[in-house]
Amino acid sequence: MIVVTEERLLSEAEHEALMDGARAAGGDGSGHIFGHTVRNEGQDPIVRDYDFRRPLKFTRENLRLLSSLHDALGVGFGVDLSGTLRSPVDSTLAELHQQAYAEFVDGVNEGYFVYALESEPLPSHFMIAISRDVMFASLDRLQGGLPKRLRADREATDIENGLIQRHLLPLVMDGVRTGWAEVDRLNPKVVMSDTSATYMRIALPSDACLTADIRIHVGDAEGMIRVCYPFAMIESLVGKLAHANVPPSSIVRRSPDDDEKVRRGLGNIQVPIIVELGSADVTLNDVLELQVGDVIPLGARVAGDISVLINGERKYHARPGLRSRRLAIRITSIISEGDDEEDGSSEG
Repeated sequence: MIVVTEERLLSEAEHEALMDGARAAGGDGSGHIFGHTVRNEGQDPIVRDYDFRRPLKFTRENLRLLSSLHDALGVGFGVDLSGTLRSPVDSTLAELHQQAYAEFVDGVNEGYFVYALESEPLPSHFMIAISRDVMFASLDRLQGGLPKRLRADREATDIENGLIQRHLLPLVMDGVRTGWAEVDRLNPKVVMSDTSATYMRIALPSDACLTADIRIHVGDAEGMIRVCYPFAMIESLVGKLAHANVPPSSIVRRSPDDDEKVRRGLGNIQVPIIVELGSADVTLNDVLELQVGDVIPLGARVAGDISVLINGERKYHARPGLRSRRLAIRITSIISEGDDEEDGSSEG
């Protein structure tokens, strides 16, 4: 072994011996010297593609922290929207990646409501695009209807646009404000809105942007909320990420007020209740020959209990009756899972 000391430098022969030993460190004639791979002539070098027109602006650590931030942002927004609509909402981060601004614009040209926002003192605008399916389903539920997917693509009316900007868009902006609260204090405000991002120039087409895609389920509707941050806008925030207390993606900070809001919203959710008087097995021929006045005996007894179904599942036993000249039922017992199976087997 050759030891280098401060008292003398390596001779030419010692230097050659050191290099020969390093080359022989690997069985295939390759070794590692000071973190660099040494290869014999003829071996292909390890090459990684790099697009100089689109240099990477975010490190892996940046993307990891930003993913955690937007994962919590998406879950928090889903909780707020669920409380407002009084209906279950599923909201999760689908993807977070860097892309050119032109690529983001191409992806939200159709089927989205697009909003450009500013937040002083940040130097640039950022953009939020919300799927029309999600927005219209939320509007239906907000007005007391069922959240269903839109059958035909159409523009929003003036009244619908007013409801969106008064009740739904503030929830998204609150989600952004809360999500970034550990990094910096943002106060987003809408400066432009349209149904296409083509004419909303907040960055050059080739500028690098960070895009967060949040998948939303509202009733039968599914869509995306896409948040686009130009690098010029988010650069100063990325520098503060390492010192911020960003919660892990699996942890969402919730206050007692949030829990009460969710509890109040869930308590007002409407669920279908069906009262089943009885059932009978008949042949298809009998069904085809049914006439007015025919009688079909049911399996239930006159003095027995009837079943109450919640969302299609038997949950209670009850007795039928009248109350204030209306049909009514009185719950007599709760059906457990074992009892439900026995009821099903006895009916067959």
